[in-house]
Amino acid sequence: MEFVELKQLVESNAKSIEALANESSQSLQRFEQRFTVLGNEISDLKDTVFTLAQIASDHEKRLTQLVGYSITGESDRLDLLQRLQKLERRINQLEEGDRSVD
Repeated sequence: MEFVELKQLVESNAKSIEALANESSQSLQRFEQRFTVLGNEISDLKDTVFTLAQIASDHEKRLTQLVGYSITGESDRLDLLQRLQKLERRINQLEEGDRSVD
C-alpha cells in the first residue's frame, strides 16, 4: 500500500470514528433525558402513592369510627328506643287500668 492510500484509509477511519463518537454522544444525551424524565415520573408516583396512603388511612379511621358507632351507639340507641316503647306501653296499661277503676 502506498502512502496516499494509507492516508486515505486513516482519514476514512477517523471520519468513521468521529461519526460513531457523535452517535454515541447523541445516544447518551437521549438516554440522560429519558433517565431524567423517568426519575421525575418516579418521584411524582412516589408522591401520589404517599397521598393515596394518607387518604386510605383517613378512610380506614373513618370506617373504624363508623363501625364503632354502629356497633355501640346504634345498639344503645335501639336499646333506649325499645325501653321507651316498653315504658310507654306500661304507662298506657296503667292509665287504662286507672280508667277502668273510675
